[in-house]
Amino acid sequence: MGNDFSLNRRHFLKMLALSPLAPLLFSGCRDRASFILGTYPHPGHEAFYLAEHFGQLPANVSLRKSESSSLLLSAMLEGKLDAATLALDEVLTCLQQGVQLSIVLVLSNSCGSDYLLCRPELKQPRQIKGKVVALEQRPATEMLLDQTLNKLKLSRDDIQLAYLPQLQQLMAWQDQQIDLVITSPPVSNYIRRTGANALYPDSCNLPPLYQMLAVRSDRMGDEATLLGVLSACLAGQSHLRLFYNDSINRIAGWRNLSLTECYDYFRPVEIPDVQTNLRLMSETALMAQSCQLLSDYLPTRPATDKLFHTEALYHLHLEQRL
Repeated sequence: MGNDFSLNRRHFLKMLALSPLAPLLFSGCRDRASFILGTYPHPGHEAFYLAEHFGQLPANVSLRKSESSSLLLSAMLEGKLDAATLALDEVLTCLQQGVQLSIVLVLSNSCGSDYLLCRPELKQPRQIKGKVVALEQRPATEMLLDQTLNKLKLSRDDIQLAYLPQLQQLMAWQDQQIDLVITSPPVSNYIRRTGANALYPDSCNLPPLYQMLAVRSDRMGDEATLLGVLSACLAGQSHLRLFYNDSINRIAGWRNLSLTECYDYFRPVEIPDVQTNLRLMSETALMAQSCQLLSDYLPTRPATDKLFHTEALYHLHLEQRL
């Protein structure tokens, strides 16, 4: 099992080194594409990988794929992306740091996709006192940590925190530098292969954790490209729904997952259809609780009153119905 994990670690390092996002992040150069769309592995984002695979992205759109959500967020904060698939807390982080974004599509909502994994010998909550817990430094994982500690009747003083991006979590776990980790698929799949246990299973008691397609507000005027990106995403989602087993087979290969792991990858995730999307973005009160809870973990609360834009999706929806 150790050999399998080492291979997974090398796979991650290789993918990071070869990622098309790497030159964008470190050289600051843009390629010839006029619209750069960033994404990272998450079941809610896989529609774009499928759309690219089947040649459905507009010709002027370049899909920049990262193995790390933290690297992708940094690229957006540095102005190197025109749009990105981001979690709601990542969108709020951008707003809080002065990057104006508009949400044009809800890609997914999930319940139970994050795990507190621990080493096999840690079987009781009292055993984690003084242990090192790794997590990403972002509102969603901070919220999950507090909820988990409350469930286990512990406080932050009872543990040692190590803030690590997911790729570093994977390596720190292998090197036995951490005892527990809060993480999500596909990284949680790789760690569980080593015998790790879910001490507290998942994030099901949290509000839904939304994934979004967020566009820089100054690029919202490129209506043709925006409609093309939305259309490509919906086409990818359609393939996922209509040809689920085919999609699972393809995605399992991309993510270095077994078929069983890939089915589990999608299990806690719901991908809303167009009508549900329009309702979610129009009736923003449905998002208010999540925005409020996540904003509590930011230095200042960003304004979200003009965050959701439904015009492009509504226009595309009308075209498809005619």
